[in-house]
Amino acid sequence: MELTDLDDSPARLLKLRLEMPIVRRVMALGSWVMLAMITQFFVNAADNFMVGRLDNTELATASQAALGLGLPLFWAIGGFFSAVVFGTQAMTARRYAEGEPLRAGQVLWNSLLVAIFAGTFGASLGYVLTPHAVDFLATASPEQAALGSSYTQMRMIGVPGMVLTFSYKAFFDGIAKTHVHLYAAVVMNLINIGLNYVMIYGSPALGVPMMGLDGAGLASALSTYLGLFIMMAVSFQPKYLRTYKFYQVAHTSWTVARRIIRLMIPSGSATVMIMTGFLLFMRFVGEIDAAVGGNTYSAATKAIMDTAALCFMPVVAFGTATATAVSQSLGAKKPNLAARYGWESVRLGVLAMLFAGAMFAMFPEEIIRIWAPNDPAVAAAGATSLRMIAFGLPMMVVGLILSQALYGAGANTFVMIVEGALHFGVLVPVSWLLGPKLGFGIEGVWAAATLYVNLLGIIMAAKFLGKSWRRIKL
Repeated sequence: MELTDLDDSPARLLKLRLEMPIVRRVMALGSWVMLAMITQFFVNAADNFMVGRLDNTELATASQAALGLGLPLFWAIGGFFSAVVFGTQAMTARRYAEGEPLRAGQVLWNSLLVAIFAGTFGASLGYVLTPHAVDFLATASPEQAALGSSYTQMRMIGVPGMVLTFSYKAFFDGIAKTHVHLYAAVVMNLINIGLNYVMIYGSPALGVPMMGLDGAGLASALSTYLGLFIMMAVSFQPKYLRTYKFYQVAHTSWTVARRIIRLMIPSGSATVMIMTGFLLFMRFVGEIDAAVGGNTYSAATKAIMDTAALCFMPVVAFGTATATAVSQSLGAKKPNLAARYGWESVRLGVLAMLFAGAMFAMFPEEIIRIWAPNDPAVAAAGATSLRMIAFGLPMMVVGLILSQALYGAGANTFVMIVEGALHFGVLVPVSWLLGPKLGFGIEGVWAAATLYVNLLGIIMAAKFLGKSWRRIKL
């Protein structure tokens, strides 16, 4: 079942019935990506889940507050360089659809060369910048600053492995072998949970001291390299080596590398803008905490973010599948089919989010308590905000899926500009105004986030409804 074996008839937007041939292809491709991303999510969520169960309740809450800063900072830097994924996937999918496997293999080789330099530089930069960035952002308490800085530095050690893994992932996603990354993610997640348990709580039998949040950071970094090893091992299978011939010095091409970098920079910049926006968002929550004393609101916000991530990770996964389908369709000279893939994925995602939104609205405290069982104040502090998030889920689907679809088409600069404008023109100033400035508390901050996701959905839908993205050459 090929992604491009359907006709090129125009999309019909005003209809309720799903176009099942397209849905089946997106589901077949996206399900593997979704499972991989959920397992990848648990690499990060396991940190929050386990440190929230430390015997010392104050330390547990402060550690969760520190994670609210540490993870966005890690993704701001690691995510910028991991944006090699967008150019690699889009170019691989185009070459694959054009029937040029050797050129697809050339894309991976040059992507890996870019990733080696980018990952090494990113790790060094992140390690040095982390203490200064955390000192500026950690407004809730000194404990949040100290814990967040050391944890994030531990995570930065894993940046090279993450960037290289994303290069392999992008290639296999581009040729519609999305199951490959799933295998790596499952093994990586299982190992990470085991390492987390030993390093966070300690193991006298193994001679490992209790490291708390630092142990979580080190465990995640180590498991990242295990995932890279698995992806690399798969690439050496004869069926891939014979067809794509990746590892040839003759494949080295500044032209190909430059195209990957040209697509990486706006995509990575968009990631930096997103994470910077959320870091400032967390800073404003920390100011609310500082005014009353403690880390409760910061811990509640981290729990809400992890809960929302369980929704948007599958959405991004189907967006990744959609990006492959869009790129392959454009490579096969079927722009209308590319548009139908985008809109059908949106319909499918919105239907799925109706259930999630109902759960958020009905059981907010119970959901937050999963992340923070030892401190009842955390669940009470975040309940209203989680209900608020439910009203932003449908447009979140539209924004995230169509952003990925536009990445697949090569419209990376447009996505970067929109994300930058919305984060620094809406999310940051409105969350500051409604939160610490006017005194609406954590609910005011999350109202700004809800406004942001709704505007993102509207703008991305308007862009995808147009046709300029169909004419981009890669």
